[in-house]
Amino acid sequence: MNIHDLLEQMKKQSGSTPLPMKLLSQLDESAVFEHVNNKKWLYSKTAVPNKYKLLMSIAAAAALGQETCIISYVKSALIQGISKDEIVEALLTARFVKGTTVISASLEAMKLLVNQTEKLT
Repeated sequence: MNIHDLLEQMKKQSGSTPLPMKLLSQLDESAVFEHVNNKKWLYSKTAVPNKYKLLMSIAAAAALGQETCIISYVKSALIQGISKDEIVEALLTARFVKGTTVISASLEAMKLLVNQTEKLT
């Protein structure tokens, strides 16, 4: 398979050729092939159904703020028959988890505030 065929295959899977892969193919074709091989390897695993892997990919991309990846994964999910409601729940899950990281990251600050409050009483 050549790079053109590989990009066409990606287009069929996600509804459009992912721009990062298109640009990367112009810089280093082997990196695109490696990316695709890694994805094939991941999706060959069977403990987690591929539908859930895709929903997790949407959530992870959303939590990381990677709009291009979110769009690509959502297009792929729709092509594969994943419902809009399932996709929205994946996005809401990412929002919840991302939001709770603010609280976790503030742990030391909260300890400081609690200790300050205890000193005042």
